[in-house]
Amino acid sequence: MRFENLPENWTTLPLDDAPLAAGVIDLVVGFRDRLRNSLLILPCDHRDVGLPAPVLASDVDWSEPAPLRREKMSLLPQIPAAGFVVALSARHRLPDQLVRGWIRTVEDTLDASGQALLAFGVADMDHVEIVGGRAARNGSLGAAS
Repeated sequence: MRFENLPENWTTLPLDDAPLAAGVIDLVVGFRDRLRNSLLILPCDHRDVGLPAPVLASDVDWSEPAPLRREKMSLLPQIPAAGFVVALSARHRLPDQLVRGWIRTVEDTLDASGQALLAFGVADMDHVEIVGGRAARNGSLGAAS
């Protein structure tokens, strides 16, 4: 789902649905963010609804080693949220091996804290794909925007 297709009530819907999560990532992670290798962290409440406080960090080195990824993601348990939507963005599609490393790091961090990974997306200039989290396992069709 593209951001243009988000339903009017999208701010009240749980983000463990792949098409909806892809549309929200598409909305929040804009063109310039994707050019600057931005990381999105969107905290969600106990109903899996996104909170109006997304965190975007730009100029992330996606190829950094696992210890540095763990260090960056160690902030997640400090955010008072039941779950998260996380997305990586870049000008071009990131290699699957890099994406899997980031998913593993985020999942390990959240598993240890008891928080949920609702959706893990990868955004490039053309689309957003949900590749991890509860949304990827829910079996929703159209998990890419």
